[in-house]
Amino acid sequence: MKSNVKWNWRKQSLPLLILTVTAGCVHGSTTPPLVTNSYCKIAQPIRYNSKLDSPATVARIEQHNSTWACLCDNDCPASAGDTK
Repeated sequence: MKSNVKWNWRKQSLPLLILTVTAGCVHGSTTPPLVTNSYCKIAQPIRYNSKLDSPATVARIEQHNSTWACLCDNDCPASAGDTK
């Protein structure tokens, strides 16, 4: 008879356990996280000297600075479209 009582307790607590475990999976917000916001907090434009740096280095830095300006200053070329 004792084992039957344990079985009933487990049977009744299973739905409560399932609800408790799955409640942690629910996300309250339907808006996606702002990735550009965190990027703009850590990234900065890079300074360079076009006379001392190689053309390849200058090109990569200008590419980074262009991406930063588009994402963080909303200064995108017309062909890039709206990023925000």
